Amino acid sequence: MRASVLVALLIALAAAVACSAPGPQPTVVARGPGLSVAATATERPVALLPLPSPALGPAQTTVDGALTGATITETESCAGCHAEAAAEWRSSPHAFGSFNNPIYRVVVDRFRAEVGNDKSRFCGACHDVALLVDGAMSADVAPGDLRAHGGISCRVCHGIESVRPDGNGSYTLASSPIPIPRDGDEASVREHKARMALAPLRTAQMCGACHRAFLSPETGNPSHLVGQDELGAWQRSAYAGSRAARVDDAVEPAECRTCHMPLVAAPLGDAAAKDGKIRSHRFAGGNTWLASMRGDAAQVDAVRDMLRRAARVDIAAAVGADGTRTLPADGAPVVAGQPMTFDVVVRNETVGHRFPGGVLDAQDTWIEVEVHDALGKRLAQAGGDQEATGADPSAHVLRAVLADEHGTPLLMRETQRFRAAVANHTIAPRDAEVERYRFEPPRQLDPRQLPLRVTATLRHRSRDLPLQRAVCAESKTPRGIAFAREVRDRTDARLDPCASEPVTELSRAEIAIGDGARPAIDGATWRRLYSHGLGLLHAQQEDVDTARPSLERALELAGDDPRARAMVLHAMAEMAIHEGRTEEAMLHLDEAEALMPGEPAIPHARAEALAGVWRWKDAALPLRQAAIASPLDDQVWSHLAVAYGSADEPAAALEAARHGLELTPRDADMLRVQALALERLGAPAEEVATARDAFGRWRPPDEAPAVKSGCSRQLAWCALERLPVHVHEMR
Repeated sequence: MRASVLVALLIALAAAVACSAPGPQPTVVARGPGLSVAATATERPVALLPLPSPALGPAQTTVDGALTGATITETESCAGCHAEAAAEWRSSPHAFGSFNNPIYRVVVDRFRAEVGNDKSRFCGACHDVALLVDGAMSADVAPGDLRAHGGISCRVCHGIESVRPDGNGSYTLASSPIPIPRDGDEASVREHKARMALAPLRTAQMCGACHRAFLSPETGNPSHLVGQDELGAWQRSAYAGSRAARVDDAVEPAECRTCHMPLVAAPLGDAAAKDGKIRSHRFAGGNTWLASMRGDAAQVDAVRDMLRRAARVDIAAAVGADGTRTLPADGAPVVAGQPMTFDVVVRNETVGHRFPGGVLDAQDTWIEVEVHDALGKRLAQAGGDQEATGADPSAHVLRAVLADEHGTPLLMRETQRFRAAVANHTIAPRDAEVERYRFEPPRQLDPRQLPLRVTATLRHRSRDLPLQRAVCAESKTPRGIAFAREVRDRTDARLDPCASEPVTELSRAEIAIGDGARPAIDGATWRRLYSHGLGLLHAQQEDVDTARPSLERALELAGDDPRARAMVLHAMAEMAIHEGRTEEAMLHLDEAEALMPGEPAIPHARAEALAGVWRWKDAALPLRQAAIASPLDDQVWSHLAVAYGSADEPAAALEAARHGLELTPRDADMLRVQALALERLGAPAEEVATARDAFGRWRPPDEAPAVKSGCSRQLAWCALERLPVHVHEMR
């Protein structure tokens, strides 16, 4: 739902509460995915709040009993039976997740120096479990400390007996002994499996306990800031069963293991192998640099194989100086000396979370665009210096930009200084982003130079160069040298953080323009234009209508395919909703529903359109339909809670908010709805005050607008990056 609509909903919700007499109301209790029947009036509503930090706070980790770091770091006893898993794990980023990882060490050492060792337990919950459980994160960490080399070991993932959706290591570790199986004794094998394959193990929620993170006053930050959130992005995606965002291609369900732990051959004879295969324990993702600095070519190849399937780049549209559009861009006319623009689209096709993922502020995934003439001469380029400099102003980088209180961008993972996000150009699952490139053909253009060839390349390295330089410098200090020596002695890996980071080409597109070039129309053209229109839906409101020509042409080319037509019609409805054209949106949605009945994105869009014209009660019904069809999608439940509250239905609003808070406990919108609904339902003043305090604690930082403005004033590129669709000048 658009931010402007959501703000309006919250204002209306507050007004509804203020203008209504409390009176006796039924209360409700959250009962899982779906809206339960209202409870009796004698039951009191109780706020659903984030749990306070446990004893190891600000880590969200708890330990069931006594567990030592030495126990956690011990892995050789596992390797005896699970040779394949152990060998792959030794190559994985999990094995190098602690102070033995030079990238992490630079970041956490700086964090500890600035805000204190105790607060670094927030890091230790996921990176340094052995140090955390022994209380050693509160002290200096020496290079020779075995626990500082433990990483995320077998006994961490296989010892998690329960998880919560908070993030920052929100899991409980079991301390019970591990029964050792005996040859030929099936009962002992079953006991071992039961202990080592606890209920959370094969769930996305277990991975999400660490791959969801947040900052707060407990971590040294003045306000709550959402960090990486792979779990949330996945929950809102088609891979988790949510089809509320858009009518889309049929997508097979997938979770973390599907991509990051695929089935692989087990030639070493792993005891867990079935039909000769186990789940990969390489945990390949996007970190080519860590594997490369260890000289692990097999791990680099595994990571690159995954990266090359992640996203696709395209040159979808060309616009001449007179405004003439060529859709798609293939065969666009070229006029000497007359500027033209290209729209480059990147679509996240297969990643179940944002692309690129992980720590969004340190990513370095960028687009390079080049124009060559028919003789091979390069006429213009953008982004070509990014690989060498890391700071090419013409490069569009897919990353988030975080800034300090003055609006100064922070490019070296200085999390303790983060105050607000200035921009985020990473891409949600199955979504697209559009960037424009302005090209001015030569004033003297020889016919032999035509047609021109335009290429767009999507390139990736795992961390930006400012951070790489800092890691390289630290590796030459006595501490860095000592850690490298310990890593070499323990693993035979010779770390070289100063070597150039691997750069991986993820996707490449090429078109021809000018005389002699032919338009490219085939069975996939509608999809290219659909993706273009999808990306333009993120443009500023006054520019959203630029998606119309592409979407109309896509609809024309989609033929009689009902799903293709419904996909385009839904996107056209979203465009109309952004422009406030409610009737037009409803007509498109009616047509889409006739083609693809039962698609949850259609009632969700209806609700967006109705909410945009303040028809709260009408919006709640289709939102409820979309929410029940997408039980893990916290955003849809948040929208539903806001709509019910704005319609002065506090009992239903409370229940919807509670369902959403079970998925994302620190969502500010749902915490606010909960507080207002409790007040409307006549809950005790103390409970209402507690609920209001929770909203105040976890709401977005008040200083965010000032931080963004400060960044724009300081840096022209920052002002540019704040625009969702902006123009890069080709050199």
